[in-house]
This record gives sequence, C-alpha cells and structure tokens, in this order.
Amino acid sequence: MSTITTNATTNATTNTPSKSTITVQSATPRSIVAYLNPLAMVASLWRNRALAVALAKRDIEQKYKAHRLGILWVLVNPLVLLAVYTFVFSVVFPTKLTDQKEEKLGLFALAVFAGLLTFGIFREVAARAPMVIVSNRHFVTKMVFPLEILALAEVLSALFNFAIGMVVWLVGYGFIVREVPTWHALLVPVLILPVCLAGLGVSWIFSSLGAFLRDLTSMVELAVTVLFFITPIFFRLDRLPAEYQHALSYNPLAHVIQGVRSALLDHAEPDWAWFGWALAGSLALAVVGYAFFMKSKRAFADVL
Repeated sequence: MSTITTNATTNATTNTPSKSTITVQSATPRSIVAYLNPLAMVASLWRNRALAVALAKRDIEQKYKAHRLGILWVLVNPLVLLAVYTFVFSVVFPTKLTDQKEEKLGLFALAVFAGLLTFGIFREVAARAPMVIVSNRHFVTKMVFPLEILALAEVLSALFNFAIGMVVWLVGYGFIVREVPTWHALLVPVLILPVCLAGLGVSWIFSSLGAFLRDLTSMVELAVTVLFFITPIFFRLDRLPAEYQHALSYNPLAHVIQGVRSALLDHAEPDWAWFGWALAGSLALAVVGYAFFMKSKRAFADVL
C-alpha cells in the first residue's frame, strides 16, 4: 500500500492559505510472502466466523430442503456404502482393523464407518472446492466480501455431516458392543483437526484454480478417489509390507484415521508424535493455501 500526500490551502475565516493534508492510498498488490502468516489467517477467519456459520447453515438447508427425506440423506449414503464395503472387505477379502483378538463383523463395520466419516470431511471439502468461487460469483462481482471464509463455510458444513454420522456411530457402538465408549472418544475432536486444516488449505488452492480452470473438478474427483483407496480405511498400515508402510505414512490422513479408530475402538491414545507431524503438515498446507488464495483473488472478477 503506497501513500501520496498533497497540500490544500483554505481558511474559513480569513481566506488566507492554510495547510492541510490529504492522504490518498493506492491499492498496490501485496507480496504473497505477506500472507504467509498463520496469525493473520486465524485472525481473518475468527473475525468473520459468524458470517461463515451463516453460510454453512444456508448451504446445509439448501442441500436437503428439496429432498423428501431431508437431512436423513446425510446418513443414507454412508450407511449404504458401509454395508457394501463391510461385505467386500470382511467376507470376500477378510481383514482386521482393531487390536482385539476376535473381531466381530459389527466391530469391523464400526472401524470402517469411523474411517469413512473422518475421510468424508476432507473428501466433501476437496470435491466441492473447484466450484466454490464460480458458484458464488455474486460475492466477487457485486459486493466487497471476505471470500476466504467460503472455504471455512465448506469445512463447517462437512463437520456438520461428520457430527451426524458420529451420532449414528455411537448408537451402533452401543448396540454392538453393549458398552459406553471410554474417555478416549473425547479425543476425536482434537484428532480431526489436521483433516480440517488440510481441507481448508486444499479448498483455498482448488477454489482459486477453479476460477480459471473450469475442468479442474474432474481432476480433483479422480485425485480424491485415488487418495481414498491409499488411505487406511479398509486396512491398517502396520499390516502392509515395510516399503509400502513407509510410502503411505506420509499421508497425514492415514495417521488421523488410525488415531480416531484407536481412540474409539481400541480405547488407546494415538501416536502423538505422528499426530504432531500431521498437524504441522496440515497447518503448513493451510497457510500456503491461504496465501495463494489471497494473492489470486484480485483476478477473480476478471474471469467471472
């Protein structure tokens, strides 16, 4: 931001010249480095949190108000997929996902469902990201609006679906295990924090690129599908050959999902060292995504 100072001469009483200062600010672009500040990112999101919540609420209402089953569709899709995946990976290709000696079919279903719900946060945000700016073009062309909170609204909407799914998971756990989850279940909101941060970063990057590349949606859908099958939702990392364990361990979602399953089903704390790495990596992705978005958004109006 540059400042230009000029002098004006008027005097209301004597008509003699008097000096006053007029400051004009020109909107020169900021460097992308200026946006690589985690505190600035958090401050921006916190300042506009109420608006983000309102947008997420509107999105949820619009998504399900035209359906006869309404919000029940949040449950139908994962439950149908759960039934299919449970049959395939416990009957056709049997595997084991918990540390318990005898893993019943119900426990396997709960383990898969926990993985599906956790990955679902990232999948929903990433899949919708390329069209976020395009579908909200009125915020770009007709008003001054903090566009960066659109990504936060997407994450909040995904978290709502996650919360509904977790209620179903807890009910299923009560029927199958006949117990109440231990205190380790309270760790789940903390454990999914890297997924939320990674979702924010990916949403900022893909939404920026989506404003210029309209065929990005198909590419993202393919990438998310590949990531889905290399993330340990239907298998465990420690059951893979060593060389594959090392390669897939760089996926932050892998450790988050295993941590969530450990807390919910094995009643154990996650590997906090790996969680720390996942949190640091996802925070870095969020900061880079925020900087990329803030630098790119000046050109959105030119292409929409």
